[in-house]
Amino acid sequence: MIKITLKSYFIFKIKSFLLYFINNIKKKYSYIGPFFMPRKIEKFTILISPHVDKHARDQIQIKYFKVILYIKKFDIKLLNFLFKNKYIDGIHIKYNFL
Repeated sequence: MIKITLKSYFIFKIKSFLLYFINNIKKKYSYIGPFFMPRKIEKFTILISPHVDKHARDQIQIKYFKVILYIKKFDIKLLNFLFKNKYIDGIHIKYNFL
């Protein structure tokens, strides 16, 4: 069984990759998911003014999106397909073999 974890700042990139990926594997392989995990939000406050004025601040937040997908049975062709598509712009893909 393979556990595929997708992480990105952009949910539309994850959804478009999942649509492409599931359309290519659904005929031959059985899969479980995709499971959309709760998004993680990090908030930062940055002091803008280099001088005494402490009220001049900017607030920034970063959202991380995460999706998990399981593939039950696989073969060499699927592994080649996975490793060819490992480096997609804007998506961090992690594979765990269970």
